[in-house]
Amino acid sequence: MRLNGARFAGIAVFALASLVVFAPTTLRAKERATGWQPGFTLAPYGWLAGLDGTMGSTSDDLDGGGIVFPPRFDVSTDDEWSEIGFMFYGEWRGDRWTAFFDSVWANVSQDGDVKLGNLLPASNAEVTFDGNIYQIGLGYRLFDWDRSFLTVYGGGRYYDIEAKIEAKGGILPNKIETSTTRSWSDAVFGARWSYDFGRHWNGFVLADYGFGDSEAVWQIFASLGYEFSWGSIMGGYRYMNLDYETDTYKINLALSGPVLGAAFSF
Repeated sequence: MRLNGARFAGIAVFALASLVVFAPTTLRAKERATGWQPGFTLAPYGWLAGLDGTMGSTSDDLDGGGIVFPPRFDVSTDDEWSEIGFMFYGEWRGDRWTAFFDSVWANVSQDGDVKLGNLLPASNAEVTFDGNIYQIGLGYRLFDWDRSFLTVYGGGRYYDIEAKIEAKGGILPNKIETSTTRSWSDAVFGARWSYDFGRHWNGFVLADYGFGDSEAVWQIFASLGYEFSWGSIMGGYRYMNLDYETDTYKINLALSGPVLGAAFSF
């Protein structure tokens, strides 16, 4: 499922980039695209995030009362929206170049199922994802349409993630707890298509793919905004897939949910 999602994200990025090559000749480049304004933008967001996937933490310090655990204790989560996360986006735009910073903080706790075969069939578990994700990037407005433009970008993303698991019930003699913190980084490339609907409405869709320390990392983010003189109010949906694994740590999760925020332009 995750690999199929990674392929889908790669196809989405490729399709956006292909618009540059195969765009009809009737589309013309303009000196400045509709909706592109040089200057600075600062955008704080709230994110109603949920978890879906598998999270694993080291079992070295677990007291299972005679139960022998594997090196990693895995729990599969559901997909219910649980907690508010926060994002902060900052961007500078020149005539065609852009530089940006993206910060995501999420602390999501949800119920899950212990993944140890039939060893703990009646156990209940709760997983907590507590992480900060930082990205910096450089982009270029590569092509312009009459009411939209396409930007391609590349950069790096840094992760600082804690996986915490609590389980009880079944044949467990008492509640067990385990947590592990890991940090890693990836290179990221992607594309962003922005559209000006007119009458103060605008929107964008972006897709990117990361590689490096992770097995595969990708995201899709879509947003619709309403412009005011000072900036805009924006709402949308963000889906971020994380896939990082070692013998004692596993993050194979999708963080997803609606977002709401404001963008201030200077």
